[in-house]
Order: sequence, then structure tokens, then C-alpha cells
Amino acid sequence: MSEEAELRAKLKRAAHMLFFRTHSKPGVKGWELKKGLGRNYLQVIDLLNKELEKIGLRVETISQEGEKPKSEQDFLYSSFFVTFKDPPDWPEIRGSGWRIDEMAALTACLSLILSRGGKVKRKEIDELLEKKMPSWRARAIIERFFRMGYLSLGEEDEVIVGWRSRVEIDLQKLMNLLLGREVGTA
Repeated sequence: MSEEAELRAKLKRAAHMLFFRTHSKPGVKGWELKKGLGRNYLQVIDLLNKELEKIGLRVETISQEGEKPKSEQDFLYSSFFVTFKDPPDWPEIRGSGWRIDEMAALTACLSLILSRGGKVKRKEIDELLEKKMPSWRARAIIERFFRMGYLSLGEEDEVIVGWRSRVEIDLQKLMNLLLGREVGTA
């Protein structure tokens, strides 16, 4: 097999691994990609990322600590995801299964957490949403955010930004929009 054909096969395999969920949690670990694609898996992912950018998607990587991986070892234990390159348009959101009140609730939770330095008591999140919707609905939405990974429980019943919010949401852009700043300025 020629080198180009082998690379095409690896690109196809990488796309299959990233698009088709095999775990309860979306994404693929770096070591799984290395096992399936070989030593140069990061180069294959970079090439796949360039192809995906043409259709408005990107490969996002997040370490176990919730940060961008820095070393080769970090990449092995990081999770790789396919997500939107830019924020989705209304038709994409409408077809995603999210209700508008759920999106508003997530935005409110994230903005409260970010405005308080990255963590807030669970009770404050509950109170925030219970002002806007029935308490049973607020609790159900918050539990869903925990299950899906958009929010996480830290120490002492504190709510922090979850791994999935870090991957799928441009948190800096969200804060700029909430503060009324233009997105291009800091």
C-alpha cells in the first residue's frame, strides 16, 4: 500500500473512532488512538482536523485535569472529541434535542460559576434556577448537566465547570457576550 493510501486509511479510521461512540462518555482517549492509528496518531489527528475545519467541525483535546494537554504523555491520557468549530446556528441547536430553557439554564449556571472565580456552592445554583422555573424542573436540569459533564461537583459540595463545557463551549466568548463586550476584544 502506498504511503498516501495508508494515510487515507488512517484518516478514515480516526474519523470512525471519533464519530462513533464506544463508551458511555463521548470521546476517545489518546492511547486508544495511538493503538488504532500508530505512533504518528497526533499527525493523523492534525490532518483530520484540517479536513473537518472545511465543514465547520474541529477535533478538541482535553486532559484529565480539564486543561489542554502539554506533553506527549498528557496526550496519551487526554480525551479527543469532535465538536463545532464555531458556535452552532439556530437550526443546528433546534435539532440537537436541547430545549431553550435548558440552554438558558446552562448559560446561567456557567456565568454564575465563572463570575465567582470558577466554583460556587450547589445551593446557589439551585436557588438561581428555582427563581426562574419550578424547583423539580431546576433540580432535574442540574442533575442532567452533571450526568452529561457540563457541570461537576468539586470539594465541599461546590459546583465547577465540567469537562464537556470546557470542550464544547468557548467560555471566554460566553463571558464577553454576557458582559456586552465585542467578541474580538478582551
